[in-house]
Amino acid sequence: MRKPNPTLVVCGVAAACWAVGGGTTPIRAQAAPAQGNNGLALHIFQQAVQNARAAYARLAGPQPRVVPGNAQYQDGLAKLQAGQFFEAQTALQAAARANPSNALYHGDLAAAQIALQSADDASLELVRARQIQPQNQWYTVGLAAVKALRQQFNDASLNLDAAVAADSSIVDSAVAEAGVAWSWRGRRNAQTQAWAEVATRRWPGTAEPWLRLAALLRPQHDTARGLQAIQRYLSLRPADRAGQYLLAVYLYDVGHADSAVALAAEAAQDSTNRENAAVILFNIGARAFQAAQDTAAAARAQQVQKLDLAIRALSRMQPIAPPELAPRAALFLGFAQLMKVAALDHEAEANRSCAPAQQLDSLLTRAGENLRLGVSLDSVRVTGILTTTMPQYRERARALVTQICGNRRP
Repeated sequence: MRKPNPTLVVCGVAAACWAVGGGTTPIRAQAAPAQGNNGLALHIFQQAVQNARAAYARLAGPQPRVVPGNAQYQDGLAKLQAGQFFEAQTALQAAARANPSNALYHGDLAAAQIALQSADDASLELVRARQIQPQNQWYTVGLAAVKALRQQFNDASLNLDAAVAADSSIVDSAVAEAGVAWSWRGRRNAQTQAWAEVATRRWPGTAEPWLRLAALLRPQHDTARGLQAIQRYLSLRPADRAGQYLLAVYLYDVGHADSAVALAAEAAQDSTNRENAAVILFNIGARAFQAAQDTAAAARAQQVQKLDLAIRALSRMQPIAPPELAPRAALFLGFAQLMKVAALDHEAEANRSCAPAQQLDSLLTRAGENLRLGVSLDSVRVTGILTTTMPQYRERARALVTQICGNRRP
């Protein structure tokens, strides 16, 4: 029986050279802070309102015995603290009308309006408070938090940075976390990294800064620090899919392909990271497949391991493959499976071994299915394999099972 040619040089396939060139591994993974974006912003806002009151009293100095609007203000503050927000707003508006140059009244009126979900009105009141008492940086912090609640993260980040530049003493762990979160979402990468460096150094138990620092260090090729950062993040949030994805990227970069495959598959369980995880799995599988075609003697010894890696990565990628990658993944997987058939065929014949002979038939079936899915990328080559090479291998597989296994099927 004529043995099929086991050498499959697929570098001519248009899809193949994409992997050899490195492909792409975009980082778009997002993870919200543990308390959520709005939760963090509300916490910062409440902290700002409380601290603004104390700062107001210190900055304003001794007050006259009779302060216009004070009775309405005290009534409004009591209702605000009791959770009677509509009544508090009415009283505080009356106080602000009676004494429009009092920053304290405008700041607490903003608190009542945030409780009533009137973010636009609250922004205006905080701007007035800041104009009246510009030294009180907590009004700027409160305004930053309101911007974050309105999803205006670039403005939120700018306001927070301005407040910190004027008074660095306002920075605590929550403010640092907000600095990272808002600048990241505002696409201010330099500021994100600056905040992340501060947060990870001074409050290493806060999770999100580690994730953002790792994401920003990778384009800088600072692999050692980036890998440490993402590992620290996952020690704080071990089940976070965004963190698993980014660690998979780093492990892929440093050549730990098996671990990268496992983590990318885990990350893909979250739809946010699914497409990115598919790209990582494709890159790993495609590169392993290309490496398996190395005909040098030293490389041939590792061929089966490389093929197994390619098959494992591409098989896990296939169910989540984006439409533009699905045919390429199927083509690479089909060729890798066919090369594995050739390796098993050789092992069965050389060692008179039954186990590899029994694997041939099912592997041939899967290889044929995948090659058909990718046939549009290289129709001439694939059609020839399906019509000539595959039938020869099937005939040979049946003969090997008969001769070596005594016709025992797996």
